Amino acid sequence: MTRGRQDGERTTMTRRVRGWAVAGVSALLLAGAATAAGPAAAAAGEQEQEGLGVAAASCTKTKKVYWGTPAASLPVSSGGSVNCLLGPGSSGSAVKALQHALARCHKVNLGAGGVDGIYGERTRAGVLAVQRAAGIAQDGVYGLQTQQSMNWDFQGGGQRFCGNIYVTP
Repeated sequence: MTRGRQDGERTTMTRRVRGWAVAGVSALLLAGAATAAGPAAAAAGEQEQEGLGVAAASCTKTKKVYWGTPAASLPVSSGGSVNCLLGPGSSGSAVKALQHALARCHKVNLGAGGVDGIYGERTRAGVLAVQRAAGIAQDGVYGLQTQQSMNWDFQGGGQRFCGNIYVTP
């Protein structure tokens, strides 16, 4: 084995171990800090996993993303960036957009409340299912990796379909 290949494998393993450690921290954050410090603190795990190096803002609104005529609503920060986070305790139109996609495109049962704009246990379970299916770290927090792994509900111009979309932050 060449030295370059060994260094590459070591770097890959280091990233995996770092990701596993962050996933453990995320679980602790979700368990305790979600109620004490709010959704931004609870969602800190995914921004670390993605190696963004900057703090991601909370998703506070939605933005239409077009595929020809049909459009899907994606959660975005107040500045319009898709590099935002949602977690337990989050609420509003960004959560509704996420819940719509989970219910329609990922067949997540959101319970009696359905699409209510509140990031509760069923929304978290739906996000976990998407993360598990995508093979990414499972912390139940919606962030950029999860957004890129989801199918979104596109509607308009007499068309409706679920599709994956990659939007650069």
